[in-house]
Amino acid sequence: MEKKSGSKKGLWLGLGVVGVAVAAVMLLHGNGESAKSASGVTTVNVGSGNDGQPFGYLDKDGKPAGMDIALIQAIDKKLPQYKFKLVLSDFPTLITNLKSGKTDMALYQIEKNAERKQDFKFGQVGYTVWDTLLATQSATGKLNSFADAKGKKLYITNSTNQATLTDAYLKDHPDAFSVVRGTYTTEQIAQGFKSGQFNVYPAPKYSIDLLNRQFGTKLIAGQSVNHSNAYPMFNKSADPKLIAAVNKVMKELKADGTLKALSEKWLKGDYVPKD
Repeated sequence: MEKKSGSKKGLWLGLGVVGVAVAAVMLLHGNGESAKSASGVTTVNVGSGNDGQPFGYLDKDGKPAGMDIALIQAIDKKLPQYKFKLVLSDFPTLITNLKSGKTDMALYQIEKNAERKQDFKFGQVGYTVWDTLLATQSATGKLNSFADAKGKKLYITNSTNQATLTDAYLKDHPDAFSVVRGTYTTEQIAQGFKSGQFNVYPAPKYSIDLLNRQFGTKLIAGQSVNHSNAYPMFNKSADPKLIAAVNKVMKELKADGTLKALSEKWLKGDYVPKD
């Protein structure tokens, strides 16, 4: 089923993807590899989110929305030789789909780390700053390092770079703090703070700003514990021509101010990397 986007081509969205990731995969072409039509247009299966506002989610009408969805649309519009087909899921499923080859590329605020560099290819242009801060409520005080979180309760989202950073620290300091793991929505994270389920949330500044703005959490943070950006990510077998084309378009979108405009629209601020 085709969902109309801002581009003339539009984006395709498999019906099963919205509800069940496994069913969605069955609607894709073959094993997920790019497929060229008789007109010479190559279909590219692109992973993004269905449950993470404001990045990738389904709006009240069940249509894909969010910053990453809008960025996928902007890239698609500039590449007439490709037709992007959305495969929406939660973050862990997105990673699994990309690794298995069921999707060709993914945009869902994905950061680089050593493990992902072994399994995937990354684009050259970062589009959102993902410096990790340790968000807390004011009564807890500002934390400037994982060492400062000793004895606290942390929430981390499964399969994220924040989970990797947290687990790396726990490997050397196994009793430093307790961890709640999951795939919480922004609202659930806010509720977790308010209920006392956890009192520390490793996250980028815009996620902290969003929680404070939408849910009145009044979170604060100290110095960053890690510098990182979000990039488009590709599976190992992705066509080099596709990667080169996406890199070229991303540079153009950064230079012409599109990335900044998307950030300001969806994240309510300029969180585009300066480097």
